[in-house]
Parts: sequence; C-alpha cells; structure tokens
Amino acid sequence: MSSINNSYEYYQSNQGLLSMLNKSKSGNPLINQLISNNEMKYQQKMESLGIGTKSGNDKYKKVNQAANSLLDALNSLSKEDLYRAEEGKEYDNSNLLKSVSNYVTAYNNTISNLTSCGGSLNNSFKTEFLEAFKENSEAFANIGITMSTDGKLSINQDKLKTAKAEDIQKLLGASSKYVKNISSSANSIDTIINKALAMRSTNYNANGLMM
Repeated sequence: MSSINNSYEYYQSNQGLLSMLNKSKSGNPLINQLISNNEMKYQQKMESLGIGTKSGNDKYKKVNQAANSLLDALNSLSKEDLYRAEEGKEYDNSNLLKSVSNYVTAYNNTISNLTSCGGSLNNSFKTEFLEAFKENSEAFANIGITMSTDGKLSINQDKLKTAKAEDIQKLLGASSKYVKNISSSANSIDTIINKALAMRSTNYNANGLMM
C-alpha cells in the first residue's frame, strides 16, 4: 500500500475513534483539540506529499477527473453483454473493442496527469498501476496491449480484433483481480484528493495552519 494510502487510513482511523469518544463525552474540549490537531497533522502530511498546496490544486483536480473517467471506463467493461452475442445473432465485438480503447485512453490520461503533478502522488499511484499491469503483462500482450517505458498503454489493433472475448473479460471484466486493483487505486485518488482539497479550502492556509 502506498504511503499516501497509509497516511489517509491512519488519519481516518484516528478521527473515527476521536469522534466516537467526543460523542460519548458530549463535545469534550480536550477531544475537540485532539481532533483539530489530527486534522492539522494530516493536512501537513498531504502538503509534504504535494497535495493541497494552492498552486497545485488545478493539477490535482485534473488527476481526480482522470481517475473518475478511468473508473467509468472500467464500469463500461463490466457489462456482460459486451462479451456475449445477442440471442439469435452472430457475436459482434465492435462495442467491446471500443470499450477497451476507451479504457486505454482513460488510463493513459490518468498517467499523464499524475506525471504532471509529480511528487509522491505520482510515484505512489503510478507504482500501483505498474505493479497491477506487470502481474498480467503476458495476458495483456496476448490481446494486443503492451506498456511503454513511460507507463502508458498501447494497442495492437489487429491483435485486439482477433482476441477472444473471454480472454478480454478475464483481464478487464468485473471479476478481474487487475480491475479490482486499478479500481481501488483510482478510488483512493478520488478520496484522498477530495479530502485534501476540502480540508485546505475550509480549515487551513497554505502553511497548513488553522484559519
């Protein structure tokens, strides 16, 4: 798990425990201060990783949008009718090929935006994406998808067109371990960036101090 994920889960766990204590103590001032301190430490950690600084907000929003588009592309590939012929008709893989192409485009856009951000956000999640692909690189190559040195995917259209629908589904269908890993990373990007941006805009200045 990435250092960013660990930071968020540690923060979330602390806040959950403190909130439960606070509820039982009817808003204890000491616990209120602990909650504020925990939020400040999390914000400072996120800013040290390059998240939530004023100059970088637009870049992080673009990463978040790209990650959401990636999730949408994966959701499209989870539809069973992409891999089956309509009753009484010959199977047509054109919609499946389009969905695979859309996924590769969304994936590469996410990589481009992570690269633009740089820092630990880029390193952490690009590493997760790379590891997920490496585990399935041979199977991807068999359907015409390879990864270049910059971490982006490319498609051999001729090879993809002749790939079996069931082989594509094993890699990119709803039950695929690869899809679950990529979805988990994309969801983490969404959660972490939204949290960091929200905390910065409502509670902190650029130095991580409460306003």
